Parts: sequence; structure tokens; C-alpha cells
Amino acid sequence: MIVEGGGMRGSFAGGVLAAMTQTYPAINFSLVVGVSAGSCDAAYYVTADESDSDLAMSRLNIWRQELVGRRLINFLNPLRGKPFLNQEYLVDRLFARKYRLRAEAFDEIKTQFYVVVSNLRTFVPEYVKATSSNILQLLKAATAIPIATSGKWTLFNNSYTDGGVLDPLPVEAVLRAGYRRLTVILNDPVGFRARQISKMVSFLSYPFNKDIRIRLHREYHQKYNRALEILHRPPAGVEVTLVAPEERAPAGLITTNERAVNRNIDMGLQAGFKAFERLKGKRWFWQR
Repeated sequence: MIVEGGGMRGSFAGGVLAAMTQTYPAINFSLVVGVSAGSCDAAYYVTADESDSDLAMSRLNIWRQELVGRRLINFLNPLRGKPFLNQEYLVDRLFARKYRLRAEAFDEIKTQFYVVVSNLRTFVPEYVKATSSNILQLLKAATAIPIATSGKWTLFNNSYTDGGVLDPLPVEAVLRAGYRRLTVILNDPVGFRARQISKMVSFLSYPFNKDIRIRLHREYHQKYNRALEILHRPPAGVEVTLVAPEERAPAGLITTNERAVNRNIDMGLQAGFKAFERLKGKRWFWQR
């Protein structure tokens, strides 16, 4: 399974995965890959305890209560010398303590969980397996969103940024690894196509790194749209299940409006139950 990112649009995937925890838990997948905000949603999904699936619904309060308003994104922060998005609040307070992510579970679960990050030295996307010792730092690297944060995080003595910058939808990487049954959670309708990121936005994203901003401007939309084309016209022998909103979700990349975010979540819950309720009670461990 691949879980797309997209900042606050990831609240849709959060709703989908909360529904899936009750109807189709992660044990059904041999591999889960998360991108950016999708990696945060997926981390809770793959470590969920099947004996207490109601906990998944309560964890939606991260989106419903903790990430709205000015708690996560505050446009006044630059006046205080801080980035718009407070990663310490997100990871160190919420994930590590208040809604504790069961980091120890990553060393026990059968489902392999990988997070996509973009290497700012090699300009190559990396797919890093989550462990109990690296997960929180890995999520900080994955959510080092340009402009909203400093746009980089040190991990394994290298500098990384949001994985979506170099591989926004890692369909080709998963196919190269040999997987042939894919479930993909998208945060935009299936007819959506990415537009080219402007030179100005690319510059503002990485003003001191010409190589990465050139790639962001020239390649991001091409990679994303190529992945969508593969999903819509999969190669022979590849089976694809898409879960996506039926209409453009009201929450955007940096939306902090509580009503819009909650609408996103509810759309995700509805889509998740609709897609997987029919499979409730069945268990397949999908292998390559």
C-alpha cells in the first residue's frame, strides 16, 4: 500500500486509514509506504493494535483538534524567527507523548513500513525502513516541507527533505521491488493532475540549493502524473485498488480551518469504509 502526502490534505488519508484499522488492518499488507504527511498517517495504521481498533478513531483527534487553528501552522511564527510549521510540536509532543506512537511495534510487526525521504546531497529519493530507533527522526525528515519548515532535517549524517519532492507517488519504486497488488490512497480525486511548480515557488522552497529547486520545477509534476498514468493503466499482471475523494477535498496543503479539515476526515472515513467494509473478516497477507 502507498499513502500519498500533501500536507493538511493528508487528513483525508487519516480518515481512510482509521476506517481501515477497523475493517482491513495492516496485517493484510506485506509492505506499506508513506510519503510526507501520509507517512504519519501510515505509521499509526501499521502499529495499530487490532484488539482496540476504536483507538484509531480517537487518534483522529490529532487532525481534528491538534493540527487546526494555530497549533501546528502559525503564519506569525516567522516574526518570532520560527518556521510556519512547528515540527517539534507535531513529532516530539504529539507523536512521542500525547498520542504516543508505539515505536517498539516497528521491530515486531510483519508488515514492512517504509518512509520516502529526499536526499539533499545526492538528489535521489530514499526509501527507509522504519524501526523503533529511527521512526520519530524519520518522520521529521519526511515532514521537512519546504517553505513551511526549514526544508531539511539531518538523518544518518545526511540532510534530507520531504520525500514527495523527488518521488511524490512511489508507484514505480514499488513495482521495481516486485509488488503486483497495489492499494494506493490518494488525497485528490482520481482525475487530478499536478501542474508544473513555478520557478518562483521552487526558489522560495530551496533558495540555497539550486540543484534541488531545478528538479522540483522540472520533474515533480512529470513524476507525479506518470505515476497516476501507471495506476490508471497498470502493466499486465498488476492489480490496483485506488481510494480517493470523489470531489476535491476542502482542505489544502496548509489549511488550518477546523471545518475544512474535519470535512476532509469525514470524506476519508466514508471512502475507507466503502472500499474495505466488504473485506471485513477476511485476511490475506499480500506477498510479492
